[in-house]
Order: sequence, then structure tokens, then C-alpha cells
Amino acid sequence: MMIPVLKTKNENETELVMLDLNDVLYINIEKRNIVYHTLDDKYLHLSTLTELYDHLFDNGFDLLDKTNLVNLHKIKKLDSKQGKIYFEEAPSDDSKYATVAFIKQKLFHNVISRAIANNTNTSLEYTSKPTNDGFRMTPRTSEE
Repeated sequence: MMIPVLKTKNENETELVMLDLNDVLYINIEKRNIVYHTLDDKYLHLSTLTELYDHLFDNGFDLLDKTNLVNLHKIKKLDSKQGKIYFEEAPSDDSKYATVAFIKQKLFHNVISRAIANNTNTSLEYTSKPTNDGFRMTPRTSEE
């Protein structure tokens, strides 16, 4: 079985690698970290979201709350009142969601809006269409 672990590159830098558990000789604790030992090296167990964030940020993941790391390539809707990100355009009560801290909503509003527009083939540009009682603003789709 393969598991994601951290390999130390130098004193301040690690890289995310996949370790085959068949290569592990023993596992112990060093300075409060779980360490996997192989014949040639040792690997640290991933234990925090921050460690994952450091290695997955370039793949589109971001910490939107203390408790979750969200794949921005998958989000499709933001409910800013409830502080939830959904992964489908028309979520139901059973839909999966991740929470978004209020401060992150403010700081990352443009990033979240662009990600949703990209993931739903809509534009951040709007079209105004006349209606009986004025105008209605609708987002443009990528096909328009």
C-alpha cells in the first residue's frame, strides 16, 4: 500500500512523496512526529493541514478555513451567508460542502469568484437584458 509522506530535502524543506509500506522497516516517534524508516531513508508522517497545504497549493488547494483544504478546481457555488463552498451548481440538503471562514471570504472573494466562474463555464462579465420592470443582470457563459 502506498501512503503520502514527507521526505526531508534539507533543514527547512520537505517534499511530498508516496511511500510503499512494504519498504518500511519500522515506525517510531521522533520529536512528536511519526517517522517511517526504510533501509536507505526516513520519512515523516503527514499530520497537519498546513503540511498538506504547503505541498498541494500549486495543485489548486487552499486553506479556506481552519478545518479544511479545498480544491479550488472543484468548487461551483459559494453561499456567503452560511459560509459554505459547494461542489455542484445546484446543491441540495444532501450536497457535500466545505466551510469558508468569513475573513477568507473577504480576502479571497476574487479568487473564489474566478474559480467558480471557471468551473461552471460562466464569466465574471454580466449581460443586462430588458424585462417588464427594468433590467435583469445575468452572468455570461463561456459560449456567449
